[in-house]
Order: sequence, then C-alpha cells, then structure tokens
Amino acid sequence: MKRILLIAITLMIGVSVMAQLKPVTMSKSLTNKVLPAPVAIDQVNTFNQPGNVVVNSKAALDDIIGSSRYDMQSNASMMSRLYLWPDGSLSGTWTMGMNDGGGYPDRGTGYNYSTGSDWGNTPTERIETVKTGWPNIHPWNGNGEVVLAHQSGTTGLVLSTRPAKGTGSWTQTIIAPAPAAGLLWPRMITSGPTHNYVHIITMTSPVANGGQLFNGMDGALVYYRSLNGGTTWDKSCVQLPGLTSTEYLGFGGDDYAWVEPHGDTLAFVVGGGWTDTFLMYSFDNGNTWTKKIIMPNYYNLSPNTVATPAFIACDGTVAGAMDKDGVFHVAFGRMRVTCDGSGATQYYPGTDGIVYWNSTQAALDTAIITNIDSCYEHGILLGYVAANSAGDTIVDFPTYGTALSSWPQITVDDYNNVYFLWSSLTVGNPSPDPYNYRHIWGRAWFNGKSEWTEMIDLNEGVFYMFQEYAYPALAKSMKNDKLQIISQTSAQPGSQIKDANIPVHDVNIEYREVDASIFWPVGVDNKTAASNNVVGKNYPNPVKGITYFSVKLEKAANVTVEVSNVMGQKIMTMDKGAVNAGSQVYSIDASQLSTGIYFYTVKINGQSYTHKMIVE
Repeated sequence: MKRILLIAITLMIGVSVMAQLKPVTMSKSLTNKVLPAPVAIDQVNTFNQPGNVVVNSKAALDDIIGSSRYDMQSNASMMSRLYLWPDGSLSGTWTMGMNDGGGYPDRGTGYNYSTGSDWGNTPTERIETVKTGWPNIHPWNGNGEVVLAHQSGTTGLVLSTRPAKGTGSWTQTIIAPAPAAGLLWPRMITSGPTHNYVHIITMTSPVANGGQLFNGMDGALVYYRSLNGGTTWDKSCVQLPGLTSTEYLGFGGDDYAWVEPHGDTLAFVVGGGWTDTFLMYSFDNGNTWTKKIIMPNYYNLSPNTVATPAFIACDGTVAGAMDKDGVFHVAFGRMRVTCDGSGATQYYPGTDGIVYWNSTQAALDTAIITNIDSCYEHGILLGYVAANSAGDTIVDFPTYGTALSSWPQITVDDYNNVYFLWSSLTVGNPSPDPYNYRHIWGRAWFNGKSEWTEMIDLNEGVFYMFQEYAYPALAKSMKNDKLQIISQTSAQPGSQIKDANIPVHDVNIEYREVDASIFWPVGVDNKTAASNNVVGKNYPNPVKGITYFSVKLEKAANVTVEVSNVMGQKIMTMDKGAVNAGSQVYSIDASQLSTGIYFYTVKINGQSYTHKMIVE
C-alpha cells in the first residue's frame, strides 16, 4: 500500500485532511437501517442460548493468550486491558466465560502474563471467586497489579490485587455500592509515587439493570478515589460538577474512558447518543475537575416520550491521550440516532466514522459532523470504512451497538508522536453469512509535522482472511518503537451477546506487536526530540490557598517537590515518585503557611529547578 503525505490544513498542532483513501459508498438500505437503541448489557440477556457452534479454526498468526465463548468485551468504549511494564513484561485481561448453556455462571476475568518474550498458558478459570465482567488492569503498590471488575446490577465492584505482577494469589475485596443501589461498567487507573492512588469512574445501576434512580438520574456517572491502594476511599460515589441531573437524564454503560494519568493530571472522556461528548480533567489528583465540551448534544434532557429528528452524536466509543505538550487528543465513533416519541430510542448501525478532536480546538460544529464527507473535507475524519481499488462494496454487517468504525485507541511515544487504532468494517473478503469482517486499522500523527499518515489495514493479507478483529486494546506506552495490542478474534463476524442473529461461537484473545515504522512515511523524521525539562511558575501568585505549577519532562523521571522559606528551611516535601514523560500540573496547598516569601524546588532525577512563591 502506498504511503501518501496529506494536504495540511491550519490547526494549532497541524492536523491535515485525511488520507486519500476515500470512504466507501454504502447502499441506502444499509445507511438507513434503524434498530432499537441497545440496552447496556450487564449479566442476563435473552441471547445466551446454544446455537450452531462456530469453531475458530484459524491457525494463529499472532499469539493467542486466551479464549472464550462469551464474546463481548464492552458495550462501547474499551477499558484498560493491556499494561506494558517498564521492564517490557505485559499483563493482559479480558472477559472470559465458557458455559454458554448456563448463562455463563463461570464468567470472570481472564488473565495472562508475558515476560516480554513468552505468554503463559491460556487460562481456564477466572481470577475472581464470583461471577464478574468488564476487567480493568493497572499497576498497584509498587510492583503489584490490580484488576477491577463488576458483578451485577445491585452489587458492588470487585477489586483484586496481588503484590507481585505475573505471580501469586489474588486478594479480593468488594467496593460497596451504597448510597447507590449497585455499580456497573467501571473504568480504573492508578497513579502516585507507587501507583497507590486508585481512581474509578463507574455508573450507578440503571433501572433496566435492576437498579434505581440516583439523585434523579437513571445511570449516574460517579467518581471514587483511594490514596492507599483501595483500603479506604476518601472520595466515594461522587457526582462531579457538570455531570448531574441538571445537565443529563443519565449516561450509557461504557460510554467513557480514562486518559493515562500524568503525575497529578487526570482526565477522562465521555460521549454517547444522548449526552454531550466531553473531556473532564483535573490538575490536582482528582480534588477539582473541569469540563470541556467536545461536541454538544442538544437532546441531553429530552425524554424518550418526545420525538426528535435523526441527529449525529457519539456512538459511545471514545478514547483520549495527553501528549508531552499537555494537549489532549480525543477520538470517538460517529453515530446517527433518533427517537419517535414512543418511549424508546433508535440508532442507525450503518453510520460510519471515527472523529478526531484535540484540546487546542473549540467544540466541534455539529453541522460539520452531520455529513461524513464534510468530516473528511474538514480534516476531522480520522477513520472510516475505506473503499478499495477493486471497487468492493459493503455486503452486510452484524450489529455491535456501535458505528461501523469504533473502539478507538490512542498512545503517545517518547518522541511525542501520536498513534491511533480502531476496528472498522472492511470491504472485500466477506464471510459465508454473508457479512463483511472487521479489521484493526491505524494511522499516526508525527510531532511537529503537518501530515497524517495514510490509514493502514493491520489485518491486510492472506494470513488474516476470514477473521473478525474486534474490541482492540492498545497499551498506553511503547517498547522498542512497537505498539502492543490485544483484540478479540473469530471466524464468525459479530457478537452473539449483542446480536441475536449471530450463533454461539468460540473467540480468541490475540496479542500482536506492531512495528510503528509501518506508519513512517518517506521523509518524516519520527524521532524528533521532545522538549527539555521545564518547570513553570506557579499560579496564582501571590497565593492565599491552592496554587498550581506545570512540569514538562523530556523523559520519565523521579520527581520531588520541596517548599522552603527565605532561611532555606524545608517546610514541606512531596515525593511524586516515577513520573511519565510529558506535561503534568502539580499543586501546593499554601493555606497553612504564614504570609511571606517561599521557594518551591522541583528535583528531576537530581536536577533542581526553583521558583519564588509569595503567600498572602
């Protein structure tokens, strides 16, 4: 496939119009196909009945790290399922269940570990003692690891920890849901000097899943924080500003995803068919939060008894990442939805397009988003079903409850290059059903350049024929200029859990390492050095309470902050531990300091940077 440089448009970080692969033309019957909006699946569904079993007979080109017959990994956005450790080892998780005839009572977290060269044996049992789903994995308490999953509509979340990655027994605790009736579809990250700060966003159980209204919302998004590894929670079931019943009737299950944390900077992205698409960020480890609209939704508070026109929204699949300049990059699936006023909402599964936005931009104009060609022309169409040289068209597709291109993933390398992956319906090579298969696609934006790379089909070629690639999860760091990916694969397109027309079938969880050089066009220096370390001046200054300052790291480093008076006496010390490369924002609480002049010193791997702070 030729690699074509693109025509630049004027954006702050140099976003260009997209590659010259054109979006495929769809028949009106597929484009205008409308279905009832899917209810977010928790534990029980009507589809779990034995069918014509389809065996995944593929001889693996990639590493198979697990298998399952429960074939759904998310209602929408992907959680953190693959973690790349600094030593090159990997921890991977997925939802696993084999007993389809019994409603998957054995469902739980499938886990596998790689030393960096070899994965362990594929597991046959979940790590929990109870039925769970939707696992998230992150480092914990130094060299340990933590997995968070949910149970059912009226129970708490299951937190599993162990002190050493890749080995040992798991300790299981329950995060009680009160004051909510239950908690579902969690997303978790860890941060802090030893990854002992645990942050969770999760949904209170909606009425349809056995729950009840929470502060007037049918499915409220709430925040949890622990500063001691999950032993206690200093923030529990907190509704953040701008996420209440004043703004929304409720949220959709899995319509949200964390951005990988950077020091005290936290962020997550939210988007759904009946909510705004927006970014929430905090510069003080989750104490205070700011909301930034990415794409407005004018029907946030419209009940399903009121008819609406068909309009464009997010399909619930979102992803975000922060680069080393402190810019947030966001990608989300594009979906057309409507309501006829009869008490139910509908969506158009033939909608296509992964939309791009970054935090240097204003909110997206919904008039531009309405038409996929308009998205393409305005340089915000990141991914789509691409036409091929053979002129193949879309035959048909199973429904996942998302758009034809969905589940975006983003990571940033040491040189501030940004890589994007997603799963997209791919023309040609239809299955016997007949359905088109989904493949994993990708493209990149290079630091300081004004071109996007061309979209690349990562499953192109005879070795990937007759296989579905769905639910991709991308590690948020890279090893030796390589991307690490796990995805769900099968010879059968679609999810039987999500689509009653799909038979019960086996799926594999496959790991793949992709050399990032496949994205590097001729003439692009992909390893332009990032900026040197920079410590900013605090603001506000003078200060009466909390003041903030930025730290930009050229590469990962140990960071310590010290505050001293004019006599050189240390007043306070804050050990931030190992901090990822890039921009972070830290805070100093000066409310207990006497009026006067102080100095804060940031030590980065032994180098010191000092600024003056005035306390009123």
